[in-house]
Amino acid sequence: MKYSIIVPAHNEGEHVEPFLSDFLEHLPEEVDRVLTEVLLIENGSRDDTMAACERLVVRYPDRVKAMTVERPSYGEAIKHGMLSATGDYLSILEVDYLEADFVKRSVEMFQAGQTRFIVASKRHPESVDGRPWKRRMLTLGFNKILNYLVGYPGSDTHGLKSIETALAKELCALTETTDEVFQTELVLLAWRLGHTIEELPIRLKEMRPAPVSVARRMPKVIDMVRQLKKSINRFPRKPTV
Repeated sequence: MKYSIIVPAHNEGEHVEPFLSDFLEHLPEEVDRVLTEVLLIENGSRDDTMAACERLVVRYPDRVKAMTVERPSYGEAIKHGMLSATGDYLSILEVDYLEADFVKRSVEMFQAGQTRFIVASKRHPESVDGRPWKRRMLTLGFNKILNYLVGYPGSDTHGLKSIETALAKELCALTETTDEVFQTELVLLAWRLGHTIEELPIRLKEMRPAPVSVARRMPKVIDMVRQLKKSINRFPRKPTV
């Protein structure tokens, strides 16, 4: 098995270097053995994020690659990373949440042939969500809306994910959205096309304030759901496999 990790980085000049170095220096053996590349995708930063990413390439030349997309877009960064990945499987992590245990469990599930798509659910019964209550309520409300208006049965669509790379690239070719809604579209398209979405618990502690406030996100929810319904309605629901 070859494994890729994708990390979008926007205005992360202060954090990406120490956080990723610590992650790479303390990898579980199961991950260290299969990890082929860490793709840092800088997107539209206004600080020295790209310079920090390039220093990491120098420090870990056999593992870290730095790329850039001009527009500050989380979705475009993830998409670019998935299309560039060379591993058989990939995980999408965050600069401030480089969760090695999630990658380890994903590797184990992929090696056992249990699934092609995994979501780290903040609302899994075994998860510990240490974020502020407003952010927890936004996650709950958004996923309840998806349950009701779209029919998606899962408990979460945002956050860390692990996907078979071939499937990730197939889904990229079908997506219509960008920016923050893109990661949810990936999950809904996979589900709509009949793929089982496995959920893993996580322990989440906010290490710094969220870059986008709840107040700014709330008005976007209805438009996000409209975009998502339009996207998945292009395809008839297939039986889950």
